[in-house]
Amino acid sequence: MPITVMCPSLTCRAVLRVPDNVRGKKVRCGQCGMVFAVPAQKPATSASPSSQNAPTK
Repeated sequence: MPITVMCPSLTCRAVLRVPDNVRGKKVRCGQCGMVFAVPAQKPATSASPSSQNAPTK
């Protein structure tokens, strides 16, 4: 499933759709030619252990 990223160039800011397999790799903006890294996939967030063990009122 493609992901959407924004070109980090302040003069461009083009919205790009890139495939999942380029996460963590460098891509070139088709509008301005700037090369930038696509953010790697964020790890799944889980609730903190302290909030899971908190007593309920």
